Amino acid sequence: MFFSPGKKLRAALPFTLLLLFHDLAAMTEAGTVRIELAGLQNASGNIYIAVYDSDDSWLGDNTVLQRKVAIVDALDGALVLAELQLPPGEYAFSIFYDSNNNGKLDTNFLGIPKEPVALSNNARPRFGPPAFEDAVFMLGAEPVLQRISIEEM
Repeated sequence: MFFSPGKKLRAALPFTLLLLFHDLAAMTEAGTVRIELAGLQNASGNIYIAVYDSDDSWLGDNTVLQRKVAIVDALDGALVLAELQLPPGEYAFSIFYDSNNNGKLDTNFLGIPKEPVALSNNARPRFGPPAFEDAVFMLGAEPVLQRISIEEM
């Protein structure tokens, strides 16, 4: 049997499709996180940025986004600049400077980083890694600027 929508359904269909496309567009709009990283003006090699969206994934392997940034390409005066595009939401990120250029964060036997690290909001460790809530920020339609300091070891 062939289905034929009634007049009311046919009249509402364009409006419903418009709402659906509006909701899809809102979900795909990305916000911008601008990172200004100070402390590596004399460094070479790469930094690695890992973005997290929950306390459960914080500083683990389950990231929302990972980005490798070549310092030489991103250096602007004394700052290393990076931009991340993410859907609106709550995020926190970690950065490490790969000082020996092996593509991974080197740690000691206790898991303490042997290479320079930094976190969003400049969250600092106190008897262990900072909590997600110390590093979390809200990203909306307006760009967010994160000014972060990292120290070469």
